[in-house]
Amino acid sequence: MERIDGSTGVRVALATVLVGLLLLSVAGVSVSARPPPQAVCGVCSDTLVETAADSGVDVSIAASSISIRIAESGTGHWTARVRLTGDGVETLRENHSLRDRIVQQVPDRGYVAAEEPQSLTTSMNGETLIVEYDVPGMAHESVGGVYVVDFFYWHGGDARWFYLAADSMTMQGPPGTVVSHAPADATTADHVVTWEGSDEQYDPLGVRSHVVFAPDDGVVSSVSTTLGIGIDVAQLKAQDFVAVVAPLTILAVVVAMLRRFESQLTELSRLELIGLVTGPLTVVGLTAATVETLVGVSGPVTDQLGDFLFYLLFIVAGTGAGPALLLGGLLVAGQLLLAKHLLGRESGATGSMEAVTRLLLWPTAAVLAGQWLLFPAAAAGAAGYDAMYGLVSLVVPTLYFVPLAITRQRETSLHLAFVTGLLFSPIPVVVALAPHTAANLVIGSLALRYVPWGLVIVAIGVFAYVAGYRVAATERLD
Repeated sequence: MERIDGSTGVRVALATVLVGLLLLSVAGVSVSARPPPQAVCGVCSDTLVETAADSGVDVSIAASSISIRIAESGTGHWTARVRLTGDGVETLRENHSLRDRIVQQVPDRGYVAAEEPQSLTTSMNGETLIVEYDVPGMAHESVGGVYVVDFFYWHGGDARWFYLAADSMTMQGPPGTVVSHAPADATTADHVVTWEGSDEQYDPLGVRSHVVFAPDDGVVSSVSTTLGIGIDVAQLKAQDFVAVVAPLTILAVVVAMLRRFESQLTELSRLELIGLVTGPLTVVGLTAATVETLVGVSGPVTDQLGDFLFYLLFIVAGTGAGPALLLGGLLVAGQLLLAKHLLGRESGATGSMEAVTRLLLWPTAAVLAGQWLLFPAAAAGAAGYDAMYGLVSLVVPTLYFVPLAITRQRETSLHLAFVTGLLFSPIPVVVALAPHTAANLVIGSLALRYVPWGLVIVAIGVFAYVAGYRVAATERLD
């Protein structure tokens, strides 16, 4: 068998350069700090006190509440009631224009849930400031006549997180509807959802933050509620589907190269194989972290070194590459041990291959089939199940390389299934984790979010494929 020649080395170098350019193209603006949480009730927060102080009005907040009524059009009518104390209360009561100006400046300062309130009006009832405004597009009607409120889940193309700011918040649906779904941290009573609390941070990516109002509490409405949330989540996930392209391309190129150079790869020593795989991977990771640091950080060298280490660790751990590396490596090692045991246990080639097919290939094929059978539920974000499904999907592609090599060597019918499963493995990952992963809040680039994971998968995969191919070839000769 021929060893990898110079032209092959050129191809590997070219592929490394292309992947490096892909990462460099997204470096510099891809990782950013998580933005501060947004106040659900902006006028119930300290922002109101600070804005008033800037206008020479001294007030403090003694108590506050916010109520939201959802109309059939999907618009939410918000009413905030803020009981004030301080010398400036009388000023706000008498000076309507000053009061309006102060309140209108609160959303302009940012970090509030309703960034562009409409039809805003203010009034005073004794010491209580009453602010009313409309927020369009908070809800939409879905199947079965249910109204799905997704404002606190994913609004305007952004994943956001909140703190209530008010002492309590209530929400009620259109007339004639009842609550059919509410977040776990809320309480329900017929047609009203209630939240209690003030400063506790509320992350909609960690809980099911949809609120659904249905015509009644019957079985049909219950099913419609589940479908309504599922359709809403699936539509949002589809926005990130373009992220599949980068890791899928990497996997397709590597699978093609494995098929083309499999015999040459099996002739490499262990050190040569390690260098061939980890060398380009290391260069790409270090380069991406370096450019990210140089572009995004200025200051002393010590600060830049710290940020470099952060970006390097984040590229590995914060993008799914870490779980794939740790767990995937262990699973592949177990597969290889099982394959050696099964191929060496049987006396004949036919018997050994039957054992491998029964105890290794078919179970792995079952994992592949199960992954895709459960895919619709993950795409719909069913009861938070999609996050766990996505984490598992980060790891299972590593299981397909050893069976891929064995079925290639033995020319079995399962080979096509493993090729297909491997090539399309980024789809379950992207669809399940988007937009639920916390990486969404700190990584602006879809490519950087999934390319490091794809590179780790192919790195483990090359080792697994070569080892599996050698085991199958050796046992076939015996």
